[in-house]
Amino acid sequence: MISKHFNAHYLTMSYDIYKQLCLNNSKCLYESQIIYGIKKINGDILELLLGLFLRLKAVITAEKYNSIDNIFYNIDYITYIFMGHGVTYIKSYLYKDYISPKFYNKILLPPCKKFVKLALDAGWQDDNIIKIGYPRWDIYDTFDNYLNKDEKTIFLMFTWRKVKNGKNISKLYYTNLNKLLNSKKLNTQLEKNNVKIFYCFHHTLKEKRLFNANTNNIRIINQNNISTLLRNSSLIITDFSSILFDAIVQKKPLILFIPDGLDPDLENIYTKEYYETINKIKNGSIYLDEVFLELKKARDKIIYYIKNGFSLEEERLNFYNTFRLKKNYNTKRFINYINNL
Repeated sequence: MISKHFNAHYLTMSYDIYKQLCLNNSKCLYESQIIYGIKKINGDILELLLGLFLRLKAVITAEKYNSIDNIFYNIDYITYIFMGHGVTYIKSYLYKDYISPKFYNKILLPPCKKFVKLALDAGWQDDNIIKIGYPRWDIYDTFDNYLNKDEKTIFLMFTWRKVKNGKNISKLYYTNLNKLLNSKKLNTQLEKNNVKIFYCFHHTLKEKRLFNANTNNIRIINQNNISTLLRNSSLIITDFSSILFDAIVQKKPLILFIPDGLDPDLENIYTKEYYETINKIKNGSIYLDEVFLELKKARDKIIYYIKNGFSLEEERLNFYNTFRLKKNYNTKRFINYINNL
């Protein structure tokens, strides 16, 4: 953005995010609008943004905004691009109204036959699919040398959960994570093999105080720079977060563990979208490779990788290769795409 001298406008509901990411980048962000409650578009906000709309060439979003989608979609001189992350797509094609051509002009996808077919099946035209992958993957300079480092690290992060009104996240979610973090068997292997776990809270989790890791082998971190940790890790552990694709693109070992997957009350706790997503992963309707629901089995798989030097199994490598992900200088290609609109 800076090298192309784009006049970028950053709209966010969180001033903290704006301060962290934008405030010191004025060469790029000449103007920024801080909008609270942007999902509820009213006349005052429309008037405030009208002058901005008239100057836009493109809008890039990674989240669905129920009201604003129709506005951008119906302005023919604005290209409205959805560049959500990872499993968002898998979930979205189960719920066709979430990400569909009736809300967006273009969609950014990795050049993966499986993903492109999903998009085509959901009603997207091939000409409206930008097939260059995700710009953040450019931080992964090579995909072959990350497992040869002296210090071995494990990156652990789970995605968020949408709960029904008045409900809290499943107690099993916190219970199993605490048991995993404090497992004596696991921590013995971490200590013995000089391995550290970096555990990152998802920013939407409100009950961080419920987590407790009483060990020097596990470091609880914030989200400021997870990309560096993902790049340097030897093993990635998640549930159905998009970071599973960071493991795939780097050809790293990956463990998928759904800590609340065996809660019998999930349908009552979570919204339909999240309950059905978890349920379809459990019954195999969404295939994300081997998925663990039991804590002991997930823990033992982590220990297996530690003991075996984080070597990737041949069958897992074959699974990764079916995604046809490779370095494509995505940031440069995406900027050129925007520049040529």
